[in-house]
Amino acid sequence: MDFMKPFRLHFAVFITMALYLLTFQVRAEPELSPVTIGIVADNAPYSSLGPGGLRGFSIDILEELSRTSGVEFEYRVGSWSEIYGAFLRGELDAVDEISWREDRADKMLFTRPYHLRHTVIMHDENRPLPTIETLSNLKGYRIGTLTDIYYAGILRESGLEIVEYGLQPDLVRALAFGWVDAIIGPEVTLRYMARQQGFVNIEPLAAAPLSGKETEDFRIAVHLDQPQLYQKLDEGLAAIDPHWIEALRERWQEFGGKALDNKTLKLTPAQQLTVRQQAPLRVGLMSDYAPLSFEDGGRVQGLSVDILTRVMDLTGLQATPVVDQWSVLIELLQQGEIDVIANISDLKERRSFTRFTQPFHHVPIVVFTRKPGFRLNSPDDFRGQKIAISTGIFYERKVRDLASEGVVSFDSQASMFRSLASGTVDLVLAALPNGNHWVRELGLTDVRIAGELSLPDVSGEDLRFGLRPELEPLVPIIDAALAAITPTEMRTIENRWLGAQLETNSAFTGFSAAEQDFLEIRNNSLSYCIHPDWMPLEGLDSKGQHQGLSATLLDIFSLRSGVAFNLRPTRHWRDSLAALKQGQCDLVPLIGRSEGQSEGLVLTSAFYTLPSIVLGRIEAPFISSLSDIDQHPIAIVRDSPLLSELRRSYPGLNLIEVDSETEGVQGLQRGEWYGYISTLATASQKLEDLGLADIRVIGRVPMDLELALATSATDQHLGTLMQKLVSSLSSEDLHRMDSEWRTVRLQQRVDYSLLWKILSVTAIVLFMLFYWNRKLGALNRELAAANERLAVTSTTDELTGLGNRTSFEQHYEACYQVCQRNGLSFMVAMMDADHFKQVNDRFGHAVGDECLRAISRTMREHFRRETDHLIRFGGEEFVIFAVANSPADAAERLETLRRGIEQLRVPTADGQEVRVSVSIGYCRLVPEIGQRSEQWLRMADRAVYEAKRKGRNRVVDAGKDVV
Repeated sequence: MDFMKPFRLHFAVFITMALYLLTFQVRAEPELSPVTIGIVADNAPYSSLGPGGLRGFSIDILEELSRTSGVEFEYRVGSWSEIYGAFLRGELDAVDEISWREDRADKMLFTRPYHLRHTVIMHDENRPLPTIETLSNLKGYRIGTLTDIYYAGILRESGLEIVEYGLQPDLVRALAFGWVDAIIGPEVTLRYMARQQGFVNIEPLAAAPLSGKETEDFRIAVHLDQPQLYQKLDEGLAAIDPHWIEALRERWQEFGGKALDNKTLKLTPAQQLTVRQQAPLRVGLMSDYAPLSFEDGGRVQGLSVDILTRVMDLTGLQATPVVDQWSVLIELLQQGEIDVIANISDLKERRSFTRFTQPFHHVPIVVFTRKPGFRLNSPDDFRGQKIAISTGIFYERKVRDLASEGVVSFDSQASMFRSLASGTVDLVLAALPNGNHWVRELGLTDVRIAGELSLPDVSGEDLRFGLRPELEPLVPIIDAALAAITPTEMRTIENRWLGAQLETNSAFTGFSAAEQDFLEIRNNSLSYCIHPDWMPLEGLDSKGQHQGLSATLLDIFSLRSGVAFNLRPTRHWRDSLAALKQGQCDLVPLIGRSEGQSEGLVLTSAFYTLPSIVLGRIEAPFISSLSDIDQHPIAIVRDSPLLSELRRSYPGLNLIEVDSETEGVQGLQRGEWYGYISTLATASQKLEDLGLADIRVIGRVPMDLELALATSATDQHLGTLMQKLVSSLSSEDLHRMDSEWRTVRLQQRVDYSLLWKILSVTAIVLFMLFYWNRKLGALNRELAAANERLAVTSTTDELTGLGNRTSFEQHYEACYQVCQRNGLSFMVAMMDADHFKQVNDRFGHAVGDECLRAISRTMREHFRRETDHLIRFGGEEFVIFAVANSPADAAERLETLRRGIEQLRVPTADGQEVRVSVSIGYCRLVPEIGQRSEQWLRMADRAVYEAKRKGRNRVVDAGKDVV
């Protein structure tokens, strides 16, 4: 059997060689089994591992490479050191995102590069740097880099001031917050992170001049013993279209990998029916949350407004804006008075009254301060600081838990930053874009960002739309519309409002040739009709001339375009609409958008917004909801744009149609109806014109009136050219219209009816004195004592012991005239107990009466001067009038009174305590000859309404805080 030994040896060698070749063939033909490739887990936007799995630019490249090469990849994820070490140990077939280096060339095979990562200098376009050509150009600036980055030595050798950060997101935030002047790092990564955090103003300035080290190549490496795999991968990369790779880079860099294709919104038949049956949505938009949503010159605008408009366009839904401060809007949503609120964050405590859409934008919350050395590194840094926050903001409770004694709530964003400027507060917490807006708007050059708010469950604001629960079927519809907004559209909106240059209007670019031909046929003139009695918006003066806000509007358009606008007078608004539809005039300059659904009209975009209100007699209590008055007759002008919407939204409201605003307010004064619905601007003007002082604002109508321009539909060019003019309106144009026509003017006129009343009373008093002296001299002393007791009884409120309406009528005018004759400041304050109806409903009228007595006692404690007059006007309303020494004196006394009432605790029979608060509005001015005392009362009434609107339990000065 020895002859078998050579055979056995040869057979063993053959088997060994076969196994080796088989093994080599398996490694060399990877299409038979997946190729294991190492992927970096935390290198966004190139590759990152999240809830949705692996995603990124490099992952998309590998997926395309798998298609072009036929190679199937099996991803192994880890840190760079982990995957590179595994590759060197032979545990992986390939590694991705690796750069060619000479020291690696003899250890692995490199494919051609599929991407070049450029290192650049980034700056904030709101704080731009000059052109940079060499590193020496950066001297004098603070330059942010990653800790121990490979080019740090080059930067230091150039004498630059380097500030190091451990993570790239921290690097981006440092630039956005102004802690450094520029940052150096990989362009794609830094731009991606800036976009993801909402810092759209951070842009590349120049390539970093790093002596040839400013570019990294991205390749795939395989082992030296896998040449066939190398060849497949290299040829597969060569087969990928370079234009596709460049588009992919932009998609990940700018839009986080979202597809850029236009999406078509497809609603189910049930959703389409829901949209058709849905009435216009009353959408709450903040008035002072620039650049996200704000009111400027009567126009509401901002990022959220543009997104809302796009959602309405995509779905076919309609929106009626309700513009106010956050504290008012969130209360209206809770009461069901508005349907939707914008810019709301999803909180557990809000879910009982809100249904949330998906977020449409994220903004960081940062700390603004004037303290040079303060930096927010941890929540403990809040201790000992006086912190300003917005009333009702979603993180208010968490901040109060950290620094309860030092937290001050503000209804107005501007007020927070004014308090920071004056030193009243140390820190302001605000959304970054909104805070930056107010810093620029108020010229606060010494305000800086101290850090980002980071608390459990608080990491920036997730801006969403919130809907009342009854509208839950609309949530998936709006979500689908938000998802259908393409990344390009969203980026355009973001750049418009969050970019370096905030543009709120478009310049007038002229008319097209067809539009010019259209105007030439009409001799470059257009006719228009107006509402003849709708001041201060528009009307006719005694000579039949056009006046009001729309007159200024057409003057602006005429100067801008050279078009002459000629008035076609009508007797009534309905005649103007009829003339427009019949082609007898070309346009009406002001029309409510809810009116514009009529056939035959073409409307421009809305350019002006008016708040709507309810007027009542002066003794009527404030209302928190229209449902509070649904049993009472409420008047409204039959041509009002609000009428149809009110009937649809409040079917239980007892609306009485009247022919004019004059009829509405005069009927209200006579008691023919309980309230009258109008706009604040037109109602205030009418009350001023008619001299009615016993009517005031008692509530808010949660549907503001949007004004647009309407044209006849007889020619398509007419609508487009007027839209161009409307789009050209700037903030300055709108402010001019406001200042000329919406300022409340004190008319100088003599009240002869009051004069005759005074003379008549004087004559009667003289006659009575003569009569008693002649006929009843013997009973003079006894009768005088009786009269004194009767006078006290007849002028004193029985419940509170304060003066009553009779006392007010006896002393108010006399006190005013003393101030007028002697050039003294006259102060009148109106005060209303907050939520008093709820106190009566919950605890009973006996407890309510005791609360009124406690308020009255506190009033007497704080107003003891001989010239102070305290009046219970009716219900829970009080009036204070007095001679005021100075503006500070009036404000301080009223604020002290408010705090005193806030500290009251009224016990109930079952051992509970009732807390009360009041809203106070006051007017303090020196009366001039010809001015009337009723005007002071009316201004104080508007101020207390403003105090209610801003959230109650506050003092508002009519001269400062009421527009």
